[in-house]
Amino acid sequence: MKKYHLLKKFIFLIYLFSFSVYTSCSNDDNDENRETIRYFRFHGCAEVNHGNWQDTSFIAATAKTDVIEKCIQQLQLPLEERNLFPLGKIKEGNGGYNKNASHNFSWHFVEEEWDMAEFGIEIYDGCPYSDAELADYEATLGSYGGWGNRIAEEIEVN
Repeated sequence: MKKYHLLKKFIFLIYLFSFSVYTSCSNDDNDENRETIRYFRFHGCAEVNHGNWQDTSFIAATAKTDVIEKCIQQLQLPLEERNLFPLGKIKEGNGGYNKNASHNFSWHFVEEEWDMAEFGIEIYDGCPYSDAELADYEATLGSYGGWGNRIAEEIEVN
């Protein structure tokens, strides 16, 4: 009988220890990631292309170090020498930041699934509003990469 009580106490202590370890750990990755996300505004298509002012710029966000470095390197160049554009997966909603003035886009780049590219296939090319939004690239293609889009600046988003 004494062994039975010792076994129960031992199991209880293991449970208590496991519970303590489990509750003391937290998943702060999202909070930490939010602090390291950087936001960049890109020049889109000129208003004369489709007649839509919404096409002139959009915002993308990332915490990927290599993408951030490419963005910063591009920003150090004169605008006419910048040759990379954002290309990658997009999803529904503006992500809380993808807008141009009063227009909130219906899509945003998935923060960890886009990169700065020099080349892309034509199917993903287009303007951020007239093509990516109105043609619903998010639902049909799942990706966007307008060849003429160039980084304009790094911005703060609240």
